[in-house]
Amino acid sequence: MNNFSINWPSGKTDFIFGDFSEIIRKYLPNRKLIFICDERLIEIYPEISNYYPLIKITANEENKTLRWVESIYQKLIEFEADKQTVIVSIGGGIISDIAGFLASTFYRGMSLVLIPTTLLAMIDAAIGGKNGLNYGHHKNQIGTIRQPEKIIIDTRFLKTLPSEQIKSGMAEVIKHAVISGKDLFGEFQKLDNIVQWKQGIFEDEWINKVMHIKIKIVLEDELDNGNRRILNFGHTLGHIIEMQEKISHGEAVSLGMMMAAKLSVYLKKCDQKTVDQLATALSLFDLPIKSNCNIQNIISRLESDKKKVGKDIDYILMEDIGHVVIKRIPIEKIKKLLLEVF
Repeated sequence: MNNFSINWPSGKTDFIFGDFSEIIRKYLPNRKLIFICDERLIEIYPEISNYYPLIKITANEENKTLRWVESIYQKLIEFEADKQTVIVSIGGGIISDIAGFLASTFYRGMSLVLIPTTLLAMIDAAIGGKNGLNYGHHKNQIGTIRQPEKIIIDTRFLKTLPSEQIKSGMAEVIKHAVISGKDLFGEFQKLDNIVQWKQGIFEDEWINKVMHIKIKIVLEDELDNGNRRILNFGHTLGHIIEMQEKISHGEAVSLGMMMAAKLSVYLKKCDQKTVDQLATALSLFDLPIKSNCNIQNIISRLESDKKKVGKDIDYILMEDIGHVVIKRIPIEKIKKLLLEVF
């Protein structure tokens, strides 16, 4: 896979494919690096423990908070970090969120290199500069947008990824397909692909194809003021479900997409056949399509959705596979719709 660079409105990111350790030696020589790593990775890749300074983090939503970040600020001071120091993140979306927030805020901005190690992070979380911290029961309520200097894609990490993590990543892959066009969505009908993806076998070219869906959307709207919001398909209710039910991000997004699709039918935006196509794709990867969540609890948390504009929410609805729309809907109407449909 050929490396490439993207020139965002706010800066450039180099995308580099290959052995992450070799890339670090080749592309980051003579620079002061501080590594932030998911501690569970060290058991699988013990060579990571040779990097120093190394900050190990247990990757869970409970640690994605201002309180936890504050403790890492202290470590950066102890390691004598300065404006020229590069923060290097090794892990999934939670680690890149934390590292991205640190790099955005410490010394008013430091260089950031992301080494995503999960499918979800490679094709979604690491791309686009967004990072978020949780506040109370609200997911990603605090954050910044700052593009990383480099993103290193080493697909060998996927070969040791637990099946649950593959499944979670596939929810975001399916979301990308739903919002981008029917060609990619059709890939889910090919048995050979399904078997390989379930086993964590992904070619660089395939990862590259999915990554470019998000890259294209972010290039058009880096600051998330317009069309970038279609990437939130399934996330409005999905984020609430994730925090409420303590399930994986992918499982929550799967349920969120199905709920958005059913609301789309109710609002006459799409037909039942389209919803069935989505459900079939999600089921291929054992992702949930029916929610047993308490609707009243979901409704009670809608008011704090970060996509809220006054008393409305920019909600993403389906019209067809490959076409979603942003619809500004009053929060009170969404509450009524949820009670009527679910």
